[in-house]
Amino acid sequence: MNFLPENYEAPKSANNGYLKLQDGENRIRILSAPILGWEDWMEKKPIRYRMENKPNKSIDSKKPFKHFWAFIVFNYMTEQVQIMQVTQATIRRSLEALCKDADWGAPYGYDIKITKSGEGVDTEYTINPVPHKPIDAYIIKCFEERPINLQAMYDSEDPFAGGYESYTPLGTVKVVDEEMEEMLKNFEKCDSKYQHELLLSLEGLPKPIYNLRDVPKDLRKTIKAAIAKNMRKEVTA
Repeated sequence: MNFLPENYEAPKSANNGYLKLQDGENRIRILSAPILGWEDWMEKKPIRYRMENKPNKSIDSKKPFKHFWAFIVFNYMTEQVQIMQVTQATIRRSLEALCKDADWGAPYGYDIKITKSGEGVDTEYTINPVPHKPIDAYIIKCFEERPINLQAMYDSEDPFAGGYESYTPLGTVKVVDEEMEEMLKNFEKCDSKYQHELLLSLEGLPKPIYNLRDVPKDLRKTIKAAIAKNMRKEVTA
């Protein structure tokens, strides 16, 4: 007899607008460009300034300004679109390095794993990118259903409130093409001989196609039908 019910899933945490990194692995997809600035505190409330508007002195001389980035992310753990504010130099340097790396580039095309360990001043963060993958349409839907105005953070206003003239736009992302993914999955189920024949036929078109992912939408129906027909033959053979 199992200790927990077979279909048990831990409940998701309450709907929180700001991401708080948990101990262990945190997986995110960055969805927007960041706003940059300086953060100070007054009566336990953050005061944020644009890069060029940094005051000469912080409110509390014992607590100097912190440089921050803030951007919109999808948090896989809570399945929520949230704001991630980064003041940790380790995280900022790692993200900056990824952006400058020709093999990775801007972090819209891949997930990022942030592993948190330790406590207090001994807290450490490890940043690991996940191989490039188009973003799931569900994440785009979540982004559209929760508009966020990052600029409101500079004015100590609620970035999730309605009524703004504009909201922070989605970064340059590539959405998962579900129809294409299904076609590729079925193609992989076919025997190697048929795969070779199909690719040869595509290369022989007036406008040659050398990769199944490059099949235009007006040809997909025909290709999908041919693949399905071959799969039925293999089943009955």
